[in-house]
Amino acid sequence: MKELWNGRFDSNEEIDLRLWQVIKEFDSSFKGEGICFVGYDTDDGVERNQGRVGAKDGSNAIRKAIQSFPKVEGLEIYDYKNLSSKVLEEAQKEYSEKIMNVIKAGMFPIGLGGGHDIAYGSYSGIRKAYPDKKIGIVNFDTHLDIRPYDNGPTSGTSFKQILDNDKNAKYSIVGFKKQGNTKRLIDTAKAYNTLILDEEDEEEYIKEELLKYVETVDIVYVSFCMDVFDAPYAPGVSAPTIMGLDPKKGKRILRSLMDTGKVVCVDFAEVNPQYDIDSRTAKLAGCLAYDIMLNKSK
Repeated sequence: MKELWNGRFDSNEEIDLRLWQVIKEFDSSFKGEGICFVGYDTDDGVERNQGRVGAKDGSNAIRKAIQSFPKVEGLEIYDYKNLSSKVLEEAQKEYSEKIMNVIKAGMFPIGLGGGHDIAYGSYSGIRKAYPDKKIGIVNFDTHLDIRPYDNGPTSGTSFKQILDNDKNAKYSIVGFKKQGNTKRLIDTAKAYNTLILDEEDEEEYIKEELLKYVETVDIVYVSFCMDVFDAPYAPGVSAPTIMGLDPKKGKRILRSLMDTGKVVCVDFAEVNPQYDIDSRTAKLAGCLAYDIMLNKSK
């Protein structure tokens, strides 16, 4: 694992251990609780969606951002490494199998992207692991990503693909901003009864609406497009957002969702190191992932 994780060294004493010193490579034969990172290191979907490329390096950037964080007591940490294929359709299929394997092993998958087409891969893996469960999707995003896919999938089509093909799935978005979505996209979302929570909505209102939403489903899948956050906090994305979501507000909303016990997978998309400043975006994704780890160690 040294090629992916290799951080600050203090000592090998238990009291000094950091994530890079304790993480293990995942094997599908494993059974047991823990967290498992799964890399989705492609931005083929971003390029198809006419976005600025570079998110293919996001998976490793997030790893690097958190590799020296302290070990989380009582939590086993694994990594399923990156993709063998970078072509969108093949990548989604491979990644979905990994997500399924992690869930079936009894672990909690955290996806590291990569383009936001990671969302269809995460969903597909969850659906394979839970064929009969009602899935509630919570997408932290400025953009609805509900575009048509007549000419093939992109980083902006995942949620329409899901809703068109799965009547046992629901969709909600947190951090929505009007300037990032045309009337056609908004009308499409409303036609699917999407719960749209604006970036300007009060935090308590968002939490309350999400908790009511979570009550209507069996399991929850949470996806972060990192462009949901205000550009000074997340400059390294495919499409930066001016006056986006405050990170601390987003973290508290995530905690509220995690506390329901229904979240089965979280992923982070659109981390683009090529345009990042001081690794702010990768570190922000890493801090959110670490918060999930702390929650799972309770």
